[in-house]
Amino acid sequence: MDRKYLQDRLFSSLWVPVLVVLITVALIVGIGELLLTLADIEEKIGVIREPYAVFVALLLAIVVLVSAAVLDRIGRNSGA
Repeated sequence: MDRKYLQDRLFSSLWVPVLVVLITVALIVGIGELLLTLADIEEKIGVIREPYAVFVALLLAIVVLVSAAVLDRIGRNSGA
């Protein structure tokens, strides 16, 4: 095989996982900052403290779970 081709494959096998980890860290930090900011907006409504942060966290959890279920169903039906 071509040496350049093998070097390119090795290089992409190294940077893809690093890029995925960096994107994941950025998402976690970004969502955490968003929730902390929302928690500061409203101190207390009724019994629940930081209702906006709780609401956004609930919506994010629902989106993640529904997305995972849909992707799982698509993966099963694709015949892969």
